[in-house]
Amino acid sequence: MKKIRFSIADADFYFKQMLISSILNDPKMMLTSNCNNGHELIRQIHLRQENIFIIDLFMPIMSGIEAIRYIRSADTTTPIIAYSPTYQEDMANILLQLPKVYYCQKSSNVIIDILMNMVLTPLKRYQDYRTVWEKQSLAAHTLVQQNPVKEQYDLSLLEIRMMKLCYEGLSNKNIGEILNLSARTIDTYIKRLTDRLGLKSKIDLIRFCVEHGYYNSSL
Repeated sequence: MKKIRFSIADADFYFKQMLISSILNDPKMMLTSNCNNGHELIRQIHLRQENIFIIDLFMPIMSGIEAIRYIRSADTTTPIIAYSPTYQEDMANILLQLPKVYYCQKSSNVIIDILMNMVLTPLKRYQDYRTVWEKQSLAAHTLVQQNPVKEQYDLSLLEIRMMKLCYEGLSNKNIGEILNLSARTIDTYIKRLTDRLGLKSKIDLIRFCVEHGYYNSSL
């Protein structure tokens, strides 16, 4: 089986490791370079031949935009998936001028969907996704302006702490012991929380915790 080689650059260690692990669930995928910023990425490009680049736009030392421009100065054909937490119109306009760059939300599910279904086997239309994302981001921005104090997901302190403990790999029984609650109560809380967030499982809750930065909370 011919391997599909990908390189990734992202300064967010936990998100990057989760994304790499998810991509490598597909046996035909192979990680070429695991980088923390754009500078590390471009230093290694001449050593190998990637089939795709996956790049966070906001990184220290050298940003994703700078790295993408460097790559495109010598290579106009290798697909690039570039991402940021929210839709950035200025970034979108820059990337729109560059060939074969797929700009999307910093979400492992979205990135993998674009990788598998729009880049490697183009079954879905990327432009349809980007149009929807842009509209959703504009609507979310308006909502935040109207309700600047309200948290986007309105999670309680207990829910955030419970989610962090899930991320740390604890069983529901262990979480209950720490929070002084029964394992059955924790089961119920996790089920309610995943339902409210539109998630399907505890694994999805852990992914949500990482992608929204709750693992960094001091709670």
